Amino acid sequence: MTRDAGHEQMIRTRVLDIHRAVLEDDSLLAEDNFYDMGGDSLLSLQVLGRIERELGVKVPPRTFFTAECIAEVADRVAELTQVGPADDAPRRAGGHAGRASMAQEWALLSSLRDPRAPILQFHAVFRVSGPLDTQRLEAALNRVCERHGSLRTSFTAVDDTARQAVDPGARADLTVVDRRGVPDAEVDDFLRGYVREPFDRSRAPLWRTLVVRREDAQALLVFVFDHMIADGWSLDTFVEDLSAAYEGVELPDREGQSGPYADWAAGQWESWEGSRAGELVDYWRDQLPTDPADFALRLPGYRGAEELSKPSSLVWDLDPATARGLRTACQELRATAYCVAMSVVKALVAHATRQRRVTLLTTNANRLDGAYQSTIGWFANGVFPTTDVDLSGTFRELVSAVQASILGATAHGDMPAMFVRRRIWPELPAGFRKDPGVYFMYNDVWGGGLRFGAGVTVSTHHLSEDADSPGLHMWLLREGETLRLQALHYESEYPAEYVEGFAGCLVKALDLLTGRPDRPIRDLLDPEEFAAVRG
Repeated sequence: MTRDAGHEQMIRTRVLDIHRAVLEDDSLLAEDNFYDMGGDSLLSLQVLGRIERELGVKVPPRTFFTAECIAEVADRVAELTQVGPADDAPRRAGGHAGRASMAQEWALLSSLRDPRAPILQFHAVFRVSGPLDTQRLEAALNRVCERHGSLRTSFTAVDDTARQAVDPGARADLTVVDRRGVPDAEVDDFLRGYVREPFDRSRAPLWRTLVVRREDAQALLVFVFDHMIADGWSLDTFVEDLSAAYEGVELPDREGQSGPYADWAAGQWESWEGSRAGELVDYWRDQLPTDPADFALRLPGYRGAEELSKPSSLVWDLDPATARGLRTACQELRATAYCVAMSVVKALVAHATRQRRVTLLTTNANRLDGAYQSTIGWFANGVFPTTDVDLSGTFRELVSAVQASILGATAHGDMPAMFVRRRIWPELPAGFRKDPGVYFMYNDVWGGGLRFGAGVTVSTHHLSEDADSPGLHMWLLREGETLRLQALHYESEYPAEYVEGFAGCLVKALDLLTGRPDRPIRDLLDPEEFAAVRG
């Protein structure tokens, strides 16, 4: 065996071991396809990140997505290690200042031009049982704030562009209030107002923390972030660092995984203004309808409104048997829960609307660059997986088709959806306002790793949310072994009774289709049982 052959064999072994470790499956073979064996977009980020850290090679994401098998990925890694890693020295966007990312710029300019633009914020609320030292918490918050530039970032508009500036002196914003003896419902009402209070984006920090004392050793801990500086993935990084800082240990070592967000933003603009815009437009033009009006999916219960009013939400804890059935189906169908659940939604939408080609709105984590997987910032993008749905076919066949559309969307979801749509349909308005559609997401509850040492327990406190954009938003949230369905909408568009009926049909379809994947879909979606989705 020559030296080169030995090197290639070593790389193949290392790459296969990385895949086995991430998928927790020692039976994987080099001939297996990562996605057929249960991989998904989030797990792919772990594989890419570990290859970069352990082998010093940055595999192009599109190479990974299109690889037929693990061996093909390994061959590409071997090629790159023989020619040497590329010079990936971070680009500095003016040190502590530079142009905002594309999504940040769109959101900032939209909010300045359109007073009706949604307040783009998200929150996390935790119930803390045990002694919580607020002085220690504040010190820990500031350690995390010092580490992540996005937590010290503000924004200004200059000549029709958005600029971001990192303030080295910005401090964490911690407030403590006493609500002992106040009924839970009143406290939740107070919190719903608190989390919707907007930020002044010209002043850092654009996040805040609230401790609500409930009993002597009971408190609610609330984090609110302007979406301009963070996304859901960022929350996991945030709580991991905060937990370490509070316990007085070294923050997690993420060398090579936490480049400055301003550097990433500069690289994003460079890619867009190069060839990437044309590549994405060509792909999505083939996927999406030719008429933007057809893109704005409206279910039969839609009643339309020029002005959005009465934001509403429905929260439904699913029967444990439904969650178990979904897990079993994922193993049998060799697909992720996200893919299987999206397939159910697409089948239901096709049944309700009689459309054969179904486009859903969803979110791509967009953390494909290993150098930024642990950077707090706004990376997530909206994408539009589009699938031909044949109700005379089996659910197994639909899952396979949806899986292909998800992979295609992920591979072409690295730029903000609003920029791509404007290139396809220049007549669309320039603001942040979205068309009504059906939005679907499945994910673990973010921030589940928060801890404050021995004697303190932390659990998620679910605070009902409001819709912040048109359409019907269906979220499946997994927390441990449980599943929660959350539907957000405006009653000016969809009456509450229609959304409740649609949600009930979705849960019913989830049980039926995953339980009988080889029966024709049309046979399972009985017209009488599923009449609610047709209004």
